Amino acid sequence: MLRPTLLLLLASLALLIIPCQGCSTDEDCSLNGICSQTKQACICDRGWRADDCSELDLYPATRWSGYNYTNATGPDFYKEGAGNSSWGGHIVQDPLDKKLFHLITSQMAHGCGLAGWRPFSTIIRAESRTGPTGPYKFAQTLFGTFHHNPTTIYSPADGRYLLYCIGRDIETPSTCTSQKFNNTISVSSSTDLKRWEPLEAQLENVTNPAPWPLWSRQDPTRAMLLAVEKNNIYTAQNFSGPYGLVVEPHNTDRSEDPFLWQDKRGNWHFLVHYLIDIDLGLKGPRVGAHAYAKDWQGPWTFNNKTLSYNTTVEFTDGTSTVYYRRERPKLYFSDDGDMAPIYLINGVQEFNQSGSYTLIQPIGPGAREYEARLGFV
Repeated sequence: MLRPTLLLLLASLALLIIPCQGCSTDEDCSLNGICSQTKQACICDRGWRADDCSELDLYPATRWSGYNYTNATGPDFYKEGAGNSSWGGHIVQDPLDKKLFHLITSQMAHGCGLAGWRPFSTIIRAESRTGPTGPYKFAQTLFGTFHHNPTTIYSPADGRYLLYCIGRDIETPSTCTSQKFNNTISVSSSTDLKRWEPLEAQLENVTNPAPWPLWSRQDPTRAMLLAVEKNNIYTAQNFSGPYGLVVEPHNTDRSEDPFLWQDKRGNWHFLVHYLIDIDLGLKGPRVGAHAYAKDWQGPWTFNNKTLSYNTTVEFTDGTSTVYYRRERPKLYFSDDGDMAPIYLINGVQEFNQSGSYTLIQPIGPGAREYEARLGFV
């Protein structure tokens, strides 16, 4: 019988001789890196890792950073225990004060938990002067009930920030009771993130907006892309529409909450909430997936084999949490033209809790480098 030490040695040698996944094109690297023909291996862009560059290079998060007020109480709360539940959002650096960061997120009114998101969700702006990860403090309500899932981007062609969301004005019930009705995507604009034009409805009976401007220095167009649920893509000549359906990438099934972006080489990407574990009656752990294409019109490749992230989060205090839900993925990119993802933003909910909050997790060494340049570390 082999001794345990010899078994360990043989196992280690076996791992050493297993060949790494090779590559022949950049698509084999998820378009998150380039395929080195000499090394027959992927060279991943900053912020990505794994043989096929499909995993986000996540670093430990800091507890009670992001926007977490699940321990809050208030005189207008209908019930105790959920606090001020929030659900994901976008980080935006202030255009005039580089050390001020805004988080535009969904927050449930009256202390209602995530289950009452419709119709209790509002859209609020929170501020952080301690860096992009926060903690953020409430600053103002931008849109009342019911408005949800804000995606906030800057349009260089318009010189304005654009806020896309779902919802419509509605009076909330007197108890934390959920309602069902069809969603409408609307858009509003602002020059300072504080004063917004009234929302203008764009698309009926669709949900989860993911806009991206087609502007470039070579082509300063006002045209917009607007991805929605199922990763369908609409286009418009400008942000105020009208929007027409152009792309239906049917190979990206079992996904929602799309986040759309274009990288430094002109490739296109979706980061999505993956729903594969729903078949098992679970919300995870397989929750983060990635799709990519050389052209936004496709063809799109959906990587359903390697996760970009899962429901487990490591923290700087040496502990970790396995979340019941981790959804609404959005990325914050470096400002050096490299388009490296340096923060992942999610809405999260712990097991056996009705409340939810917004988690911000650093990606790669780029997050600390970015904070150091701004004087936070």
